[in-house]
Amino acid sequence: MVAIAIAIDFFAVGFAFQSYPVIQLRLEEELELSRFLTTLTIPIFMICSSLFYPFAGKLLDIHSVKKVLVFGGFIYSLSLMSLYFSTSYLAFILIFALPLSVGATLMGNLSSSKLVSQWFENQAGRALGIAAVGVSFAGFIFPNLTQYFLMDILQLEWREVYLTFGLFLLVIIAPLMWILIIDKPEEVGQEVDGDSSSTKGTDDQEGEVWEIPALLKNKEFWILSFVFSLQFSSMMAVLSHITFYASERGWASEAAFIFAMYAIPAMMSKVIFGWLVEKKLDPRAAITLSLTIQAIGVSLILITNSPVQLAFVIALFGFGGGAALPLSNIMFRKVFTQKSFGTSRGLAQPFIAIVQAAGTPIVALLFQAYGNYSQAFMLLIVMLVIAMSAIWLLRNTQYS
Repeated sequence: MVAIAIAIDFFAVGFAFQSYPVIQLRLEEELELSRFLTTLTIPIFMICSSLFYPFAGKLLDIHSVKKVLVFGGFIYSLSLMSLYFSTSYLAFILIFALPLSVGATLMGNLSSSKLVSQWFENQAGRALGIAAVGVSFAGFIFPNLTQYFLMDILQLEWREVYLTFGLFLLVIIAPLMWILIIDKPEEVGQEVDGDSSSTKGTDDQEGEVWEIPALLKNKEFWILSFVFSLQFSSMMAVLSHITFYASERGWASEAAFIFAMYAIPAMMSKVIFGWLVEKKLDPRAAITLSLTIQAIGVSLILITNSPVQLAFVIALFGFGGGAALPLSNIMFRKVFTQKSFGTSRGLAQPFIAIVQAAGTPIVALLFQAYGNYSQAFMLLIVMLVIAMSAIWLLRNTQYS
């Protein structure tokens, strides 16, 4: 199931999010948009998607993960194909904000992480880290696939790119999910962690049920939501603007390559940090380390003098920020148990997304005000430093 989760995350993130930094360059030119409006697409998508997260999380805790994933894939595919018919920015943004965000949420990392968490207990940290690799791998493949293959070689317009993605998802990916996904190991005579000698019942392994009112009163819930909102906000803001930053420096032809360079280190960090937490490293220390590396990466962006230097800095940035997704999933699972993972992580997402989405337009506004990215990137560094301090407010006894 881990391999299937990798593939699901790869396509779910790649079709809409990881391809957009390339497409936005064409979109800005064709529709004559400001930098603010062009970069507003993904934040709006993230906020709208987050509004469906609590609903999706509750669905995943009480219904079949496979059915949720397949239904989400169907909505996602139709939404991508509908972008082919958009002729204005309003139509484009409405599709991203409503049907596409619903489909991407139901088929996204929350669902794939819930699937993996039902198959692993003692090895959950490593499994969730490996499963999240698909998100970063999409960051390496989809920008290059979109620019160099679909647009440059096949000469597709951005609308035709989305149509191609939608058809591929509908005809190939959705049917494969229905055929290959198995919700729980006991459905095929296996045990959690592959341990045939396990005598624990499924209910014992799943843990405590957390209701939404109790979660909203829990201090650890708000600490985790705050810390990861700052980390995700910095990650999203840099990735949303890095192709523009490269173009401003005269490196437009290398922009897709520079953007994609974050992906491979991010893949590595997901596995490494998942393994470290599984091996009993204090999760707060792991989160602090990832935030520190990410902050160093942001600070180095402004002193690069060549596209190669910028690519290496983005790789360092990706290694730090890439750990955020598995660490957030691991921490919500540890604190609130596997049985309530979907509910707790889903409920946190709207609060995380508000801060996460705000980073990108704030960076755009600061760029328009000052004509450069210096002040904007300094703000992102301050946010990461605040997150480093806040994570230590989490009590170790809560998840040890």
